[in-house]
Amino acid sequence: MTFWEFVAALGLAIAGGAAGAAIINGLNERWKFKASRKAAKEDKAEEKADKTEEIGEAVEEIKKTEDRRQREMESEIAALKKQVEALMEAEKVSLLDRIRHLGQSYIQKGEISFDDRRIFHMMHDAYHDGLGGNGDADLIVEAVDELPLKP
Repeated sequence: MTFWEFVAALGLAIAGGAAGAAIINGLNERWKFKASRKAAKEDKAEEKADKTEEIGEAVEEIKKTEDRRQREMESEIAALKKQVEALMEAEKVSLLDRIRHLGQSYIQKGEISFDDRRIFHMMHDAYHDGLGGNGDADLIVEAVDELPLKP
């Protein structure tokens, strides 16, 4: 081999080695780039899953709080209903007593004014229709209706 052939072969070897190294280096960089992109995607997926789990836990906590508030409100409503029923029953008894007392006093006097009879009927309607009275006052109302009107 001549000197010039040797120099050409050496030049080719150096150029080929550099090109090979460049190709290998390029492939290595490409592999690193893909690996880093894959890792970034996985990190985003994990972050998204963590946030989804966090949101799910927050929603569950809100549901528990809402359920507890709902139970408290239902309990309060039940207590208020019980109080209202007790007040209605007390009012019914008081109104029945008032109707009986007034009716007996009108019967004893033997007469009633038009306005008194109108108010007396309003009380009876409130007792009977509004509060669900059982008809105990009907007889006394009938007796008061038979009384003559005051002039």
